[in-house]
This record gives sequence, C-alpha cells and structure tokens, in this order.
Amino acid sequence: MINGYKNLNKDITQTIGLIADIEMASKEQLNGIEQINDAVTNLDRQTQENAIVAAESNEIAMITDEISKLVVSNANSKEFIGKDDVKGRKKKKMRKLKDNHESNSIEVGKKEENEKIKR
Repeated sequence: MINGYKNLNKDITQTIGLIADIEMASKEQLNGIEQINDAVTNLDRQTQENAIVAAESNEIAMITDEISKLVVSNANSKEFIGKDDVKGRKKKKMRKLKDNHESNSIEVGKKEENEKIKR
C-alpha cells in the first residue's frame, strides 16, 4: 500500500510540474499576444496619420492648382512685350506627343502593309 502512495505522490508531482509548464507557456503566449496587439495598434495609428497627411497634401495640391490657374489666367489677360513669344511647356509636350503618335501610327501602318504583302 505504501508503494501505491509513493506512485500516487510521484504522479501528483508530475501533474503539478505539467501544470506549472502550462502556466508558464500561457504567460508567454499572453505576452506575445499583447506585443502583437501593441504592434497592430501602432500600425493603425500610423495608418490614420498617413491618411491625414495624404488628405492635407491633396488639399494643398488642389489649392496650388487653383492658384496656378489664376496666375496663368491673370498673365493671359495682361498685355506685355514678348507675350506672344512665350511658349509653354505644355504646348511643346502636347506637340511632341502628337508627333510621336503620328509617327507610331505611320510605323504601324507600314508594318501592316508589309505583312499583307508577305501573305
């Protein structure tokens, strides 16, 4: 009977050790979950701050666009020497894009003709 109590005591000691191990693992898990929660909270805060900055940047861009249009409109309404000689970058860029498009269209047309001839 004493051997039975010794075995029982041994099993209880092992069970207490397992419970202590589970307790320690649970605490580590809790710490890990808290760290993840803190990281997600920080990411959320940063995302909100980024959205605010993006909205402010958009507003500044819109105001800047309005101001630039007013400046151009005001300059166009004035008469000054050399006004007709000023060439805007936008016109040059549009002309260049148009020329590139026309030359690309010509190249495509030539390729199509060559393919028809080969057939």
